[in-house]
Amino acid sequence: MIALAVAAGAAVAIVLSLFRLFAGPTLYDRTLAANSIVLGAALLCAAGASAARRGYVIDAAFALMFAALVINVALLKVFRARSFQAPLAQAREGL
Repeated sequence: MIALAVAAGAAVAIVLSLFRLFAGPTLYDRTLAANSIVLGAALLCAAGASAARRGYVIDAAFALMFAALVINVALLKVFRARSFQAPLAQAREGL
């Protein structure tokens, strides 16, 4: 019963984050909204696994969160440096 309540809350959070994703004024807001959507999806996955008593599905939620972390770090690096290149490589191109 608690798992279904968590799933319903995560679904509401995903819907609200979708509004923020499309209406976000800055790229940082959109990145945060996308990260919230992935977190909600992982919560839905874990709640569904708990409700169905399938413990192995929680591994998929962990994999989803790890992938979201890697993608979030990469996106924030691109937003900050405007490139995937290292700062030294960017300085050499300017010469």
